[in-house]
Amino acid sequence: MLAIYNSASVCAYLEPLRCDLRLQPDLAAIMAKSRNWDELQHVWTEWRRQTGQKMRDPFEQMVRLSNQASKMNNFTDTAEYWSFPFESTDLFKDLENSWDEVKPLYEQLLTYVRRRLREFYGPERISRQAPLPAHILGNMWAQSWTNIFDITQPYPGQTFLDVTPEMLKQGYTPVDLFRLAEDFFVSMNMSALPLEFWQGSILEEPIDRIVLCQPSAWDFCNRRDFRIKMCTQVNMKDLITAHHEMAHIYYFMQYKNQPKVFRDGANPAFHEAVGEAIGLSVGTPKHLQALGLMPATGYRSKNLVDINYLYKMALDKVVFLPFALVMDKWRSDVFSGKVDKGQYNCHWHLLSEQYQGIKPPVLRSEIDFDPGSKYHIPANIPYVSLKYLEVMRQ
Repeated sequence: MLAIYNSASVCAYLEPLRCDLRLQPDLAAIMAKSRNWDELQHVWTEWRRQTGQKMRDPFEQMVRLSNQASKMNNFTDTAEYWSFPFESTDLFKDLENSWDEVKPLYEQLLTYVRRRLREFYGPERISRQAPLPAHILGNMWAQSWTNIFDITQPYPGQTFLDVTPEMLKQGYTPVDLFRLAEDFFVSMNMSALPLEFWQGSILEEPIDRIVLCQPSAWDFCNRRDFRIKMCTQVNMKDLITAHHEMAHIYYFMQYKNQPKVFRDGANPAFHEAVGEAIGLSVGTPKHLQALGLMPATGYRSKNLVDINYLYKMALDKVVFLPFALVMDKWRSDVFSGKVDKGQYNCHWHLLSEQYQGIKPPVLRSEIDFDPGSKYHIPANIPYVSLKYLEVMRQ
């Protein structure tokens, strides 16, 4: 399934002979920047045709084998196996309770975004009440809406802090971003990174081969070899992501001398919570001033600027919560047998509508397998443990 996902490419809109568009950077850029309804619909649909639709049968086999392995380890199914490390009697009930606290804010955000998109695309395409079409929200999976900030921002022209132009002006490279991250941790009296990190890590996209550009940190479990794989761009977003991923590396290094059984986070979400906390601290004006990326004086927060900033953060952090919940609630229902293979796609979109308030832009059927268009489904990686709880902790 990962071979299907990693090798997928689609044809460009209205260019049937140009069929080399990959998720990163091509399709991600189109979903983020294009405001052409038909082009976005084309990319959304074709990506799912080239990925999920082709892995439905292998996924069914994986579910069967994964449940079999879980039972051999004295669990009822894989859903119970994934929940076990959290020491919760009912993990999804706990998650639902947490979501209920945030849901009113999300509904207000959804209502506001609907109005702005209705103004932009017209009432004939955006209903006052129906779920929002998923393809116009700036992201392949509608898990973050930050890329439509430009057409939905509350106060146009009230820009907030972004040091990307200054980084480019000063000639920063991807490696420089990770050097800054290393300096950040060394300033807290931690050790410099071992030579193996710089020799083995992939910090830029290789020109000689195709790699999956999902940022990730790796512990090779030999107490000295730790690596990051990330196709880094010189911008403020990746500056923060570099610090986030480096937090994983330093977490690995802190417990490297423990017995193997103790070389792990307190629970499956704790690593991500630490990385996210570090990322939040890096983006403050005070820290960016210390790095020489903004003037030592002159930055003054304003109410309208702050509202824009908080709104954009909500488009990322708040919007992400229901998506993450849908990801693993769907898989829990699949692993537990509540949903059989004849309802995979239908159940996915029912949950998306229930929690996210979104719908597919075109009719879908059980020939499709839209969950497979998201990396963590074919990779069989738990999502709530990695993502949902880290945001809730904030």
